[in-house]
Amino acid sequence: MYELEDNYLNLKEEVIWKVAIYVRLSREDEKDEKYKGQSESIENQIKFLKKIVQTKGWNLVDIYKDDGYTGTNFNRPDFQRMIKDIENGKINLVITKDLSRLGRDYIETGSYVEKYFPSKKIRYIAVNDNIDTFDKKNSNNDMTPFKSVINDMYAKDISNKVRTAMITKAMEGECIKSFLPYGYKKDEKDKNKILIDENVADVVRQIFNLYKSGKSKKQIADYLNASNIITPLKYKNENTNYYNPNKSNTYKWNTTIINKILRDRIYVGDLVQLKYTKINYKVKKTVKVPEKEQIIILNHHPAIIDHLTFETVKKMLDRKANEWNYSNRKKHLLSGLVFCKCGSKITYNLNHGKFSRCICSNYKKYGKKACQNVHMKEDELINKVTESLRNNITKYLNMDDLDYSKISENTNEDYKKDIVYWKKKKEDLCKIISNLYEDKLSGKISLDTFTELIKKYEGKKDECIQNLELLERKRKVLNKNTNIKQKELKNIMKAILTFKEINENNKSLVFKLIDKIIINDKDISIQYKFSLMK
Repeated sequence: MYELEDNYLNLKEEVIWKVAIYVRLSREDEKDEKYKGQSESIENQIKFLKKIVQTKGWNLVDIYKDDGYTGTNFNRPDFQRMIKDIENGKINLVITKDLSRLGRDYIETGSYVEKYFPSKKIRYIAVNDNIDTFDKKNSNNDMTPFKSVINDMYAKDISNKVRTAMITKAMEGECIKSFLPYGYKKDEKDKNKILIDENVADVVRQIFNLYKSGKSKKQIADYLNASNIITPLKYKNENTNYYNPNKSNTYKWNTTIINKILRDRIYVGDLVQLKYTKINYKVKKTVKVPEKEQIIILNHHPAIIDHLTFETVKKMLDRKANEWNYSNRKKHLLSGLVFCKCGSKITYNLNHGKFSRCICSNYKKYGKKACQNVHMKEDELINKVTESLRNNITKYLNMDDLDYSKISENTNEDYKKDIVYWKKKKEDLCKIISNLYEDKLSGKISLDTFTELIKKYEGKKDECIQNLELLERKRKVLNKNTNIKQKELKNIMKAILTFKEINENNKSLVFKLIDKIIINDKDISIQYKFSLMK
């Protein structure tokens, strides 16, 4: 049971307060022992705060709640809705149960409490932390930066605990995957137990057998589509609680799906986990973990494919990849510039080893239902582009369009902005560090707390210094290269004046002049990087 603090109930009212109640609970909070039970639930936070608002006689404008959103990221739906209402003048007081409900990133939380709210004349109250930004006599307001740091450290600690628990479970052979690959399902009685899904296991076996017999991945995909066999994604949508955000997905088999199945070790009974990891607890982007660092449990569950078949298929896949990458790969002069009218990239197919034919990648994956085939040879494409270049570069090209000094100036300006940002951040951190020493001397914080916080802030300051040094080096290199680029511009002018045909020597020139080439069956249209107007 929460108790209402006297200073909130007895603070003299001089304005009409238009209140926003903000509540938040992340999945990590729900799992942590500190927040188990009902005390931190969304409903109880609302009930607690509404009682304060009603007791004070304030006007409740709206309740903003983000259930299941981390405090280290402020891009939350209802938080942003609240900010929008602040901008529109609907709110002048924001109240939360404690500071951690507002956020756990100490820099962004501090920015809102100490900069944004004051600039908008917003009163902010964190009840359990005794913070009230309009109560000048409240000494707890001075502790806001330290509480923000502690909340940030707590978020990091929770993230580390969750990851450690996941690693421990994986090493003990427990399945930590939310969803299993096509062909498998979780035992309803024991979620760590993996069972063969006999409804689709034969499809997996068929894919391996077809590839082993010599069928290409494209032929296998076409066969499965013609047989009206639903894809792994659609099957997962229909049989689990998985949410697919891509509503427009056509659910067609393609070479990417086939390749993923053929290379997955799960089908021989091996459990491979922690293939990807988040960059850190504040950034949700993931990166692939090297295979030697992944957790692999051999013979963990029933196999759908025998080891001999899997190894045979793997060797066939690797040989095909090596042949494409090294033996039969042809350099295409316009690769990366050419697109089909449907928007997909143009790739090239050899026709009996004699010439390359342009082909729409969408058509290549899904066939005629996705896009019509392109009827153009690569040589024909190059001739059309060459003719267009000859006709247009001497007539319309203004060399100012390729002025590198302008590009360098813009990039240099970006570096300047970044340098200003990191300098300001360093200054803010220096002030906080200075205040930490003062608070330690005055006895406001203990030696243990001081030691922990100073280590955190000094690390952040070192990061700022490193970023500043890196940006300064990059800016110097950029300025040094400006003269070199001007010389290159002269070489480009010379190449333009002597241009006759597209070849390997002037390929870079073509990419400087052309933004995109679009093929419409037998015709092309070219989007230049210069205006075709005088």
